[in-house]
Amino acid sequence: MKISRRALLRGAGVAVALPFLDVMRPQRASAAPADPKRFVAFFVPNGTDPGAWHPRSEGPLSADNLTPCLVDMKGFAAEREWPAGDAIWQDVTMVSGVDHQAICSDIHSPAMSLCAHTDGGGQAVPRKATLDQVLADHIASETPYRSLNLSPTGDTAVTQGFISFRDGGQVEDAFRDPAAVFDTLFSGMSNPSEQMTDIRRRRASVLDWVREDAKRLNQRLGAADRARVEQHLESVFELERQIQSTTASSCAIPDAPPRGLELHGKFKQMIDLGVLALTCDLTRVLILQYSNSWDLSFAGYDLPDGVGDWSDHFISHKLGDRDRATDLDGLPQAEASRIANARVVQTSRFKVRRFAYLLNAMKAASTPTGNLLDESLVLYTSENGDGDSHGRANMPYMLAGHVGGFKTGRAVKSSSAPTGALHCSIINYFGIEMSEYGDPKSGPIPGL
Repeated sequence: MKISRRALLRGAGVAVALPFLDVMRPQRASAAPADPKRFVAFFVPNGTDPGAWHPRSEGPLSADNLTPCLVDMKGFAAEREWPAGDAIWQDVTMVSGVDHQAICSDIHSPAMSLCAHTDGGGQAVPRKATLDQVLADHIASETPYRSLNLSPTGDTAVTQGFISFRDGGQVEDAFRDPAAVFDTLFSGMSNPSEQMTDIRRRRASVLDWVREDAKRLNQRLGAADRARVEQHLESVFELERQIQSTTASSCAIPDAPPRGLELHGKFKQMIDLGVLALTCDLTRVLILQYSNSWDLSFAGYDLPDGVGDWSDHFISHKLGDRDRATDLDGLPQAEASRIANARVVQTSRFKVRRFAYLLNAMKAASTPTGNLLDESLVLYTSENGDGDSHGRANMPYMLAGHVGGFKTGRAVKSSSAPTGALHCSIINYFGIEMSEYGDPKSGPIPGL
C-alpha cells in the first residue's frame, strides 16, 4: 500500500513529532525516570581524631558500638537553629583505611577532597574532573542544573572555596548566599504545584492526540508497520505513567530565606534549599561545602570541654602547633592532652550532627518512588584524615543512601586502598561499570 506524502506528514505525531516532546526525554526534570539516581557530597574541614572516629572492626553498626565521635548518630537534641535529629546509624556505612595521601601534596586543600587523581606535586588543584562531575556526566541528564555547588564560606581562593572541578582544573562556580540560591532556583515559582499540574495536563493531552493519530495511521499500514508503531507507542505509554507518577512529588516552595545570616545559619538554609532542589528534580548532583579550612568556629554553641570560640582549625591541632588553642598552654601535659583530645571529639560530633540533619531532611523528602535518601548516595568527606597531623592515610569517609542497592548500617575497612578505589566503588553503584579508576588506579574496595 502506498501512503502519500501528505498522509505520512499527518501521521508524523508518531514518527517525527514525538522525539521533540519534553515527555520523550525520560531523564528531564519534568519527567523523571522510575529509578532516578542522585549524588550528594558533604564536606567539612580539618578531619578528625581517627582513634576516636573509626569503628574498631568491620561488620554491622549498632547503637552500642559507636565510637566517641559518632555517638550522636543515635539521635540528638535541638541546637540553636538546628532541630533535634533522629538516629542515622542504620543509614550510614563507615569506610576506613582509604589513603588520600598520594592524591594531594598540600596539607590543607578542600579542592582535592573529591578528587582521586594525584595533583602531581603541583598547586593542589584537580587536574581531572572531581567525583561529582564524573557522575554528573551520567546522571544529570537534562535537569535544569547539571550540579549545584553551595558553600557559605566567603573564601574564593581556588584551593579553599571550591571543591567541584571539571577536567583541566576548570572550577565549578559556587553559591555563597542562600538568598541568591533561592532567587536563582525558585523565584517566580509561587505555586509550583499548580504550575506542574498544568504542565502535566498539557503533556497528557499531547499524548492523547498522539494515541488517536496513531490509530488513524494504523488503518493505512501493513502488519509489519503496525507492529513497529505499537512498539513505539509502548515507550510513549511508559513515559505517560512516569508523568502521572510525578504528582506524588513533595515539591513545595518555602518562603525566601532571610539575608545576613552567619555561616551556620547560611549552611542550614543551603541544606534545606539543596534538598528542595533535589526533590523538585532541578538537579541530581548537590555539593555542600561547610567551610574552607580556617573559618569554621563554634561561637554561641556552648560545646563541652571548653571549645568556646576557638576555630575548628585551632581545635584540630591540639597541642604544640602554632595554630592551636593556647588556653591549654599552662596546664600539665597530661591534662592539656586530655582536654585537647576531648575537644576534637566534640567538634567531630558537631559535624556528624550536621550530616545527620542532611540525611534526616532527605529521608523526610518524599518522591514518586520513595524518598530522596533511598534514591541517593551521600558522601561525607574532608581534606584531611587526622586534623592534628594533617595525615591523609586513613580518611573519615561516610556513605549514606541506597542507590543501586547500596547497603548501610555497617563498617568497611580497606587495606590502604587509594582514593580511586572508593570512587570506583561509588561510580559502580550508579550503573557505570568501571573495573578501576583514579591515579593511582584501583578497583573497587572489596565488600563495599
